[in-house]
Amino acid sequence: MKPPQSIKCAFPARPAESHKYSVGTVAVVGGCASYPNAPVMAGLGARAAGAGLVRLVVPDASRCCAGALLPEATFAELSARTAIPKADVVVVGMGLGRSEESEAVFAHILQGRIERLVLDADALFLLAEWGERLGGFVPDPEREIVLTPHEGEAARLLGVDRSQVAADRPWAVRKIADIYHATVVLKGPRTLVSSPDGERVFENDTGNPFMALGGMGDLLSGAIGARWAYLRDDAFAAATSAVWLHGAASDMLVESGGDPSIVNTAAAIGSLRVRLERGGNA
Repeated sequence: MKPPQSIKCAFPARPAESHKYSVGTVAVVGGCASYPNAPVMAGLGARAAGAGLVRLVVPDASRCCAGALLPEATFAELSARTAIPKADVVVVGMGLGRSEESEAVFAHILQGRIERLVLDADALFLLAEWGERLGGFVPDPEREIVLTPHEGEAARLLGVDRSQVAADRPWAVRKIADIYHATVVLKGPRTLVSSPDGERVFENDTGNPFMALGGMGDLLSGAIGARWAYLRDDAFAAATSAVWLHGAASDMLVESGGDPSIVNTAAAIGSLRVRLERGGNA
């Protein structure tokens, strides 16, 4: 399977002199007692999409899952005082929860000097709440953000009913991008990606109904982080390429009769990404 012409440049051949730092480092911040494995699935997505290093900032409860699925990862224990490990991209929110401690973690991150953030799941809830308290979100000009809402999360970010988002998804993705000065991935059938200025909108044509599975969004957020860490400067290209790769890998898996579990989909993402980076036809 070949990517559309508009994103072919997002899968450059991997240089022969590559090393684990040159191909991108992703830190994943998330997890709580109820959802300890969510950040591990994001880390799995980051690894499959090409990250050279995955650094998990997670509760201790996450370590068992990570040891089995992501032995390459390093760990820092999650708390409001944890120093986020140095990384090219930090992915935040999967299973983070909505407690006072979670809010303190999120505030610590937003007040820090992280230049590239991917916000998903509970981070989107906290972001909307943060904006409400401040009377509106105030972007940091030194920071780039990618937001990855489904329709319900998009409605909360906009302060509208979900039905309004569903009725006009192109409007919703551009509006969120404008309000939050972010690259926005509006998930769902034919996922939309908007640049912060709304001038570039990508409509994805990969994916299938078998992706309706808990953890798929976590996997995608990690993949976005990895592609952004690799491409460095273009959040829109990173997001569009990750969305396409995620759906295309699942399509190939389903077409072959495979089980589209999170682990199998991650493996398919890795296989397809390697073929593309070698310049081959998947």
